[in-house]
Amino acid sequence: MYRQFKTIEEINDLVAPPAEHKAKVLEWLTSAGVKHVQDNGDAFFVMTDAVTAAALFETRFHHWTHTGGNSRVLMVDSFSIPQEVAQYVDLVEGLSEFPVPGYRAKPSPESANVAVSVVPQTIETMYSINNVKNTGNSSVCVVEFENQNFSPSQLSGFAQQMNVNIPALSTSHIVGSNNPGQPGVEATLDIQYAAAIGQGADAWFWIEGQGVWLYGFANHLHNYKDAPLVHSISYGWDEEKQCQFGIGGQECQQLGDDSKQYVMRVNTEFQKIGIRGISLLAASGDSGANGRTDGFCQDTHLNPSYPAASPYITAVGATQISSASGVANLPSPPPACTTGQFQCASGGVEQSVSFEQAHFASGGGFSYIASTPSYQKAAVAGYLASGVELPPASYFNAQGRGFPDVSAFGSAVLIYTGQVQPVGGTSCSSPIFAGLISLINGDVIAKTQRPLGFLNPLLYKMAAAEPSAFTDVTVGDNKCTEDGCRSSCKGFNAAKGWDAVSGLGTPNFDVMAKYIEKVTSRSN
Repeated sequence: MYRQFKTIEEINDLVAPPAEHKAKVLEWLTSAGVKHVQDNGDAFFVMTDAVTAAALFETRFHHWTHTGGNSRVLMVDSFSIPQEVAQYVDLVEGLSEFPVPGYRAKPSPESANVAVSVVPQTIETMYSINNVKNTGNSSVCVVEFENQNFSPSQLSGFAQQMNVNIPALSTSHIVGSNNPGQPGVEATLDIQYAAAIGQGADAWFWIEGQGVWLYGFANHLHNYKDAPLVHSISYGWDEEKQCQFGIGGQECQQLGDDSKQYVMRVNTEFQKIGIRGISLLAASGDSGANGRTDGFCQDTHLNPSYPAASPYITAVGATQISSASGVANLPSPPPACTTGQFQCASGGVEQSVSFEQAHFASGGGFSYIASTPSYQKAAVAGYLASGVELPPASYFNAQGRGFPDVSAFGSAVLIYTGQVQPVGGTSCSSPIFAGLISLINGDVIAKTQRPLGFLNPLLYKMAAAEPSAFTDVTVGDNKCTEDGCRSSCKGFNAAKGWDAVSGLGTPNFDVMAKYIEKVTSRSN
């Protein structure tokens, strides 16, 4: 049943393994001296000291310091689990503290190819948001890894430069250890645009500790009691290399585990989160269909990014305003557009980002692990049969989950880091779309007392029933990478309808909100 959500306890009961299996693992833990064990249904959350953990897993721990001096990390040698317990254990995570990769917002090139810049008023104008504000029922959260902190003073400065109202985040809405004295550009971008677009929604900032990757985050979120309802993730890596050292290697490290098993397990966690009524969005990647692990296009296959390739997450690609079409005529431009060098867009034609203009290519393609979900089968089949030029059949899995699902601005987006500067990346696009969803969520919750939850079935149904809910992006491709374009680079082309570059297109908020109000009132 659509939007029939469950509590944490109900979900944990659904997924819990046989009691006798849990008892065996619990006995092993407690007999080794572990005193703090929290039962999360199909997982135990355990806290203990390094000496006990070393004996428990027959391993050693080491402290290391990053050459930059800021990152003290904990590394574990290979470890083992007794055979009589190992058969009941799928995954062990949290034994190391090495950083994981983000897409990293990148400076937008300042050249004749970039005629106009994007500010919150650009998004409101071109996506038809029309001064909509939340009623206090909604929330939007940005998820960070690898020491990506934010500065409250920079957030306040952004609000002043952009003439938007962004209340200071309460301490209860900052999950994890944020260091405001060492802000990162990625985290800065994420929180500034999620909060600016999600006007009136409670803004949250969520930062995981070092060594925690997608499984650790997803398990943490699923079991977080009063969790925010919309999350944006601007991080990812090659789907088939999730167990690579420095990515999810330590989370994967257990008997017989590999990247496919890891992805499948994280997908299960994402499903659990969706059943709680929480919406997850993720950047689709900044290195085209070839991916960051193949920047020079030497592989004989494409490399879908994860978590964007998960069928249980809404993947967001990036667009740019074509240099020839940009119009800078905002009726009330904010200070960032009147006191500096930037011409802020009020209109123009969106196309998928190009390396020539944006210096990166939007991620997209097809999962090798997850098959095409039912909600997008018709859209994907239409694209593959449309006659659009495709990569060689051996380069991608035509039966896989296609991504991205949607797109939003991802080039020449202005942020504030003590000064106004333009940045680009799908890491701009995801928090923008998340903020927009939080606006719709606020209205839906006020009228039905339930959030939207997992978005994708609704988005594809809406695109089929009300095509004007999205502006179709038909120009662009994702053949290049962050490192440039080469004759060996393959990828996908934008086309009419859904495509593996821009998804369903960019949002038309007014039409989306009206359609969603209609279908949610019927299902209430």
